[in-house]
Amino acid sequence: MSLYQTATSTAKASVYASPSANLQDRLQSNDSHPARDMDDITHFLLELDALKHVNRRNYITQNDVASEFRIENSAEHSWHLAMACWSIAEAFELKVNHEKLLKMALIHDLGEIDAGDTFLYANTRKDAHIKERDGIARLQSERGNGIAELSKIWEEQETGNSAETQLLKVVDRLLPFLLNIKTQGRTWIELGVKRSQVAAAHVFIKDSFPTIHQWMTAQLDYAAEQGWLITG
Repeated sequence: MSLYQTATSTAKASVYASPSANLQDRLQSNDSHPARDMDDITHFLLELDALKHVNRRNYITQNDVASEFRIENSAEHSWHLAMACWSIAEAFELKVNHEKLLKMALIHDLGEIDAGDTFLYANTRKDAHIKERDGIARLQSERGNGIAELSKIWEEQETGNSAETQLLKVVDRLLPFLLNIKTQGRTWIELGVKRSQVAAAHVFIKDSFPTIHQWMTAQLDYAAEQGWLITG
């Protein structure tokens, strides 16, 4: 069964609990709340901040015609990935665990802090997960890390086959494809990407999410017609 076929027509309502007291009061009244060293906590937060320095290959869309094209960083991509997964899950009413999905999206590229970004069509792509896994292991053991299941969640999004993992992988391929379409194939042209490479990288989406694959195929045909991809 494809991911798309797990969609349900049943409307879902979100319920948010209202706290009886503000956060500070609640924490101060909780004697069991463990003491934490804020120097350690903020140390880890700055370790995460390093993802902003990892540049990808895709260009973001322009705000106006006078704006300069600039490339996207991995932190921006992670935010976009999380929001896109959330939006698509809601739009298609998919039966997925939203908390699990968003956590996986947010940590998806954390290993790139140490490993850097690997272009989708690079020859070294197949080995990228090795250095990324090492980077996640380092972050897991870093002082101040409050996320006990960081490595476990990363491993699931990397090697798992849950509905959440399937959706994540589909959207992770959709977003850079979309940016290339909206920037007139700028990255594809600069790096000499072939139409066959793009088609092969997205063929799995046909089984996981046929609606998205159908749309991407039509866009791919258009991109080839425009000369943004090398035919072959």
